[in-house]
Amino acid sequence: MKKSILHLLLPLLVTAFLAACSKEPTPWVPDSGEEGSYLPGEYQLPLIETTDLHGYIVSASNGALHYRMAFIADKVNDIRGRGDDYDKSRLLLLDGGDIYQGASISNLLGGKPVYVAMDRMGYDAVTVGNHEFDWGIDNLVDADATMPDYTWEGQECVNEVPIVCANLYRNGSRVSTTKDYVIVEKTATNAKGAGIPVRIGIIGFAVDYASSIMTSKFTGMGYSINEDYTIAGRIAAELESSGRCDATVLLIHGAADRAAEKLGPNSAIDLVLGGHSHQSLSGTAGSGIPYLQGGRYGEHFARANLSFIVKEKNGGITFSGVTWPNIVLVDSVRDRRTSPGQNANDLEEDIIAVSDRALAETEEQTTSVLGYITTGATTYSISGSGGRSCTMANWMCDILRRVGEADVAFVNGGGVRTQFPLDGQSRRNITVANVYEMFPFNNLTYVYKLTYEELLRVLEYSVTSAGESLFTSMTGIDCYFSNYAVSSLRKDGTVIYEKKKWTGDWASRTVTLAVSEYLATNQRVDSYTGLTNPLLEWNETPRLLFNELVDNENAILVLREEAAASGGLLSIDTATHYIAI
Repeated sequence: MKKSILHLLLPLLVTAFLAACSKEPTPWVPDSGEEGSYLPGEYQLPLIETTDLHGYIVSASNGALHYRMAFIADKVNDIRGRGDDYDKSRLLLLDGGDIYQGASISNLLGGKPVYVAMDRMGYDAVTVGNHEFDWGIDNLVDADATMPDYTWEGQECVNEVPIVCANLYRNGSRVSTTKDYVIVEKTATNAKGAGIPVRIGIIGFAVDYASSIMTSKFTGMGYSINEDYTIAGRIAAELESSGRCDATVLLIHGAADRAAEKLGPNSAIDLVLGGHSHQSLSGTAGSGIPYLQGGRYGEHFARANLSFIVKEKNGGITFSGVTWPNIVLVDSVRDRRTSPGQNANDLEEDIIAVSDRALAETEEQTTSVLGYITTGATTYSISGSGGRSCTMANWMCDILRRVGEADVAFVNGGGVRTQFPLDGQSRRNITVANVYEMFPFNNLTYVYKLTYEELLRVLEYSVTSAGESLFTSMTGIDCYFSNYAVSSLRKDGTVIYEKKKWTGDWASRTVTLAVSEYLATNQRVDSYTGLTNPLLEWNETPRLLFNELVDNENAILVLREEAAASGGLLSIDTATHYIAI
């Protein structure tokens, strides 16, 4: 109701308000020759897809600010035009999901800088990524299936960017907060600038990423995804056969190449734009369907043209294929602004303004230094770990151990979302904002009191194919493993378990374990051994001591305590605690 009323009032608002919040000036209609006629020939509609932005509207590196979204916005307006020449219909602009969570500038502000920037850039549609559920999906969608409204320069602005996902359900019914599809009207042009109107159907879709989302935020809330590609195929076939669309695009939070293959050779879908896997992809699947995927973190974007043919004057418009597909690198020199006016020809000022406001609003957290590190916290695998250990994961585990006052802690590989290399320096400051990059999910910390024999069950599960994806890295005990089996355990250099036998009374001794809510509530059954996550059965028993502490908030507290006791130095464990033999 709110948006309907505002829509009626928009034509009556003053010019200043229109300038601040309007997305779509009067459409530009190119000269097509005679009025009302279409000239024969080929016409092109450019498109740009971003995906897996994870909040990186702007980032800092080696003292320079990289305005990634402002750079992309500039390339958008190179096509659409500027000022009186602006026309949104000249370009199709889409995003493949995982929009907000990741960079501290977005995490600290609940994603607002990103949905403001996307609205002001005039995105035609976005789809839903698994990480849109991290903070509760209802906080990131409006009731009419658009991005959240917002205030800008004292004015209430209506965010009209639609959210599409045709296979997201809640309690068995399609959710009302995403649309199955949207139809956008665009203008394709020929080499001489003559234009034709084209209608593009954007169908939203998602792979079944239930195992990638905390149970309490997804399945626990009744959400599910039906990964049945015939749903998308039926929608596309109906849109095109009814004449409502000239072409259809599948916008999926899932690997584009896999989705194009899954659609099959008889699908009506003309192009797949993907995400989720953080890859830059461009090609044609065995099904014959072309696909594109624009990388991650705003470091790249996908670019192509949708081509249409008019065979004879006043004839019908026919989609003819995808041309000039490519992945464009966001130039890490040309996206910088360290002084007024720098790279003005490559950065859109409106999006710089959004970025700078977000930087100002998070300045306190980004300048509040907790301490410093002299060892880089990176995601490079430590030698001998079989890919199971890195200094970043070790540090996160040790922080969780201190938060939970625990002996042992685990993190999953997918939860290691950032790194803090020294970049050739002898030390690096760690800020409050860095902690929100390290622990972006606001996970609760689950703490268990177990016997070492029960901990062995966790470790045995952790070395299976399924368990490794949850219990990837660990500190507090050394686990020697081979062929997906635990060979021996050592605690502070002492062998406590070897060749399936315990040393002394170690099996019955107690040990305290700390993990994130994600590890404590997700199930992945190993298909080979049949082993399951044992923490799930212990969550309703006295073994679970508590689970009220939010990881990032309490990480700040323990790092402050450590820095106060050490003169500011924050220690990082460089050893591997999974040892492959």
